[in-house]
Amino acid sequence: MTSISVIQRNFLREQRLHFIRAHQNAFDVNPIFPLQHFEEFVGKVTGDCAIEASCKIENDQLIASRFLLFYFRDAGQAYKKCLQESIAFFSQVESQVQVKLNYDIFQKFLGKDFDWSKVMRLTTGVDLRSNLPDSSLKFHFRVKDYPEKIDTALRLSSIDKISGKMLNSLSKFIPRSQLIPQIGFDFYLNGRTEIELYLELFEKDFLKPEIQSFLQQRFPKSVLTPLEDSQIFHIGLSQANANPVLYYRLKSKHNLLNHFRLNDAAQRVHSFYHQQETVPYMWVGVAEKELKKTRIENIRLYYFKSFKYENSSS
Repeated sequence: MTSISVIQRNFLREQRLHFIRAHQNAFDVNPIFPLQHFEEFVGKVTGDCAIEASCKIENDQLIASRFLLFYFRDAGQAYKKCLQESIAFFSQVESQVQVKLNYDIFQKFLGKDFDWSKVMRLTTGVDLRSNLPDSSLKFHFRVKDYPEKIDTALRLSSIDKISGKMLNSLSKFIPRSQLIPQIGFDFYLNGRTEIELYLELFEKDFLKPEIQSFLQQRFPKSVLTPLEDSQIFHIGLSQANANPVLYYRLKSKHNLLNHFRLNDAAQRVHSFYHQQETVPYMWVGVAEKELKKTRIENIRLYYFKSFKYENSSS
């Protein structure tokens, strides 16, 4: 490795940690276990990546110890190595007293012949709470043309009949392997494991008359209006959420207040990130019932920053 790349590597490492710590400082995040381990993990990552910092607002409570690291790699074996790095971080956390992670569902998903060439993206992260059993470590897989694993994830997730009906309806327009490209695993520190599947519609999809018709039959106007400023629409399906979480990727974080009536805690988050240097877009996660209220009390807000090496011929 050249001296220039070493300098870049150290610079990007400091920039990643600065982004995480600025978020902590802005929202008075306590150094909850295992946040320090996550920082150490992020500091060791080499290569291009992005970091998502998010806040979950539950009424007047602001939960801000939430971070994801997105690996940017070519599809294939490179992601297998990233998973091994992430598992090493998980193992470090699990070595602590009172921590037990359960990989049973995850191992059933991988199976014995997992095709890594189908993996397009891998993320690793934390969602931490002062009550240890409520804290979790996370994996998200994004796959392409891998219907067998989508079917496996659906079987393992045991989503309810309403979600299954919605999936079957949308499958008439979009193949399941394209409709569910992303699978998330939450490993709680008390041994509980949950899967979340994400139905994904791009702008080109939800502008199609037949899909617009389906969405209008399924959702009220309050759910569909934010799509005017959205590039992607996710419907999160999991046993953990009785009501599916709706995720909007807004084209610009400046569009947030056009469609979402925030309470004071969420407004505090928006006011901070409105001024920060992040990628232009952002994600918003909210349940349908919240969008019917005069003011949203429960919402998730996600912001991102990329950390990429400059091209150099040295």
